Amino acid sequence: MSYKKDDVVSVITNAGEYVGKFKSEGGDTFTITKPRMLISGEGGVGFARGICVTGKEDAPELTFQKTGIVFTTETSDVVGKAYLESTTSIVLPDQGIQA
Repeated sequence: MSYKKDDVVSVITNAGEYVGKFKSEGGDTFTITKPRMLISGEGGVGFARGICVTGKEDAPELTFQKTGIVFTTETSDVVGKAYLESTTSIVLPDQGIQA
């Protein structure tokens, strides 16, 4: 699947699931900007501030080795809205989309 720059994409790896804006794809790599790791807690699913437990908060970009990616896909509207609100100060109106 091909993506346009800044498309919000989901990257699923053996280590976890990440959401970010598509930046580039090379022969062996896949890069997203403003990456967020999905985490699950008592309140449901949300975004971690870092890309791993010991990583720097709010990393500007994350490059994956394709050998570690299970698959990539376009991010759902619900998660895309939550991602936008988590990475900017923009709050989008609810348009009847249920999580």
